[in-house]
Amino acid sequence: MPDPQPISWRSIVYGTPVTASDGIRIGAVHEVLGSDAEDIFHGLRVALTGQRQDVMISADDIASLSLGEVRTVLTRSQVDRLPAYDETSTYHLASVGWLRKHLGWRTDAKSDEEPG
Repeated sequence: MPDPQPISWRSIVYGTPVTASDGIRIGAVHEVLGSDAEDIFHGLRVALTGQRQDVMISADDIASLSLGEVRTVLTRSQVDRLPAYDETSTYHLASVGWLRKHLGWRTDAKSDEEPG
Protein backbone atom coordinates (compact mmCIF):
# COMPACT_ATOMS: atom_id res chain seq x y z
CA MET A 1 0.00 0.00 0.00
CA PRO A 2 1.43 3.43 -0.98
CA ASP A 3 2.40 5.92 1.72
CA PRO A 4 -0.71 8.12 2.18
CA GLN A 5 1.19 11.05 3.77
CA PRO A 6 0.49 14.11 1.55
CA ILE A 7 3.46 15.94 0.03
CA SER A 8 4.06 19.19 -1.83
CA TRP A 9 4.17 19.23 -5.63
CA ARG A 10 7.86 20.13 -5.29
CA SER A 11 8.55 16.77 -3.62
CA ILE A 12 7.22 14.56 -6.43
CA VAL A 13 9.92 12.44 -8.07
CA TYR A 14 10.18 10.76 -11.46
CA GLY A 15 8.80 7.26 -11.52
CA THR A 16 6.16 7.78 -8.84
CA PRO A 17 3.16 5.58 -9.74
CA VAL A 18 0.02 7.36 -10.99
CA THR A 19 -3.37 5.82 -10.22
CA ALA A 20 -6.75 6.66 -11.77
CA SER A 21 -9.85 7.32 -9.67
CA ASP A 22 -11.11 3.83 -10.46
CA GLY A 23 -8.02 2.32 -8.79
CA ILE A 24 -6.16 1.34 -11.97
CA ARG A 25 -2.45 2.18 -12.16
CA ILE A 26 -2.18 4.18 -15.36
CA GLY A 27 1.54 4.98 -15.45
CA ALA A 28 4.32 6.88 -13.75
CA VAL A 29 5.41 10.49 -13.34
CA HIS A 30 7.72 11.41 -16.19
CA GLU A 31 7.98 15.11 -15.44
CA VAL A 32 6.59 17.68 -13.02
CA LEU A 33 5.43 20.94 -14.60
CA GLY A 34 5.24 24.16 -12.68
CA SER A 35 6.55 27.64 -12.20
CA ASP A 36 9.22 27.62 -9.54
CA ALA A 37 9.39 31.41 -9.24
CA GLU A 38 5.62 31.77 -8.69
CA ASP A 39 5.28 28.43 -6.82
CA ILE A 40 2.50 27.32 -9.16
CA PHE A 41 1.93 23.64 -9.91
CA HIS A 42 0.60 23.17 -13.44
CA GLY A 43 0.45 19.40 -13.65
CA LEU A 44 2.29 16.21 -14.46
CA ARG A 45 3.63 14.61 -17.58
CA VAL A 46 2.69 10.95 -17.16
CA ALA A 47 4.23 8.04 -19.03
CA LEU A 48 1.27 5.74 -19.62
CA THR A 49 1.74 2.04 -18.94
CA GLY A 50 1.88 0.00 -22.14
CA GLN A 51 1.76 3.03 -24.46
CA ARG A 52 4.42 5.00 -26.29
CA GLN A 53 2.82 8.36 -25.61
CA ASP A 54 2.85 10.52 -22.51
CA VAL A 55 -0.06 12.72 -21.44
CA MET A 56 -0.33 15.82 -19.30
CA ILE A 57 -2.62 15.60 -16.30
CA SER A 58 -3.41 19.11 -15.09
CA ALA A 59 -3.07 20.11 -11.45
CA ASP A 60 -6.87 20.47 -11.30
CA ASP A 61 -7.17 16.76 -12.07
CA ILE A 62 -4.83 15.61 -9.29
CA ALA A 63 -6.67 14.26 -6.24
CA SER A 64 -3.64 13.58 -4.01
CA LEU A 65 0.15 13.53 -3.95
CA SER A 66 2.24 11.28 -1.72
CA LEU A 67 5.71 9.75 -1.86
CA GLY A 68 4.27 6.43 -2.92
CA GLU A 69 1.52 7.46 -5.32
CA VAL A 70 -0.13 10.24 -7.29
CA ARG A 71 -3.88 9.79 -7.58
CA THR A 72 -5.93 11.55 -10.25
CA VAL A 73 -9.65 12.32 -10.25
CA LEU A 74 -9.84 10.96 -13.80
CA THR A 75 -10.82 7.40 -14.65
CA ARG A 76 -8.60 5.22 -16.83
CA SER A 77 -10.89 5.76 -19.83
CA GLN A 78 -10.74 9.55 -19.35
CA VAL A 79 -6.94 9.42 -19.21
CA ASP A 80 -6.87 7.30 -22.37
CA ARG A 81 -8.76 10.09 -24.18
CA LEU A 82 -6.26 12.81 -23.22
CA PRO A 83 -4.16 14.15 -26.10
CA ALA A 84 -0.54 13.05 -26.39
CA TYR A 85 1.87 15.28 -24.49
CA ASP A 86 3.41 17.92 -26.75
CA GLU A 87 6.31 19.70 -25.09
CA THR A 88 6.19 22.72 -27.39
CA SER A 89 2.53 23.57 -26.78
CA THR A 90 2.53 22.50 -23.13
CA TYR A 91 5.39 24.79 -22.18
CA HIS A 92 3.24 27.74 -23.31
CA LEU A 93 0.30 26.94 -21.03
CA ALA A 94 1.39 29.05 -18.10
CA SER A 95 -0.31 32.40 -17.77
CA VAL A 96 2.66 33.60 -15.71
CA GLY A 97 5.31 32.66 -18.27
CA TRP A 98 7.15 29.59 -19.43
CA LEU A 99 6.84 26.42 -17.44
CA ARG A 100 10.10 25.17 -16.01
CA LYS A 101 11.34 21.85 -14.77
CA HIS A 102 12.40 21.99 -11.14
CA LEU A 103 16.07 20.99 -10.75
CA GLY A 104 15.18 18.65 -7.89
CA TRP A 105 12.89 16.62 -10.14
CA ARG A 106 15.75 14.91 -11.96
CA THR A 107 16.66 11.64 -10.31
CA ASP A 108 20.14 11.62 -11.86
CA ALA A 109 20.89 15.11 -10.42
CA LYS A 110 21.95 16.30 -13.88
CA SER A 111 20.42 19.36 -15.50
CA ASP A 112 21.47 22.04 -17.96
CA GLU A 113 18.74 24.44 -16.85
CA GLU A 114 19.23 27.27 -14.43
CA PRO A 115 16.43 28.05 -11.98
CA GLY A 116 14.34 31.18 -12.38
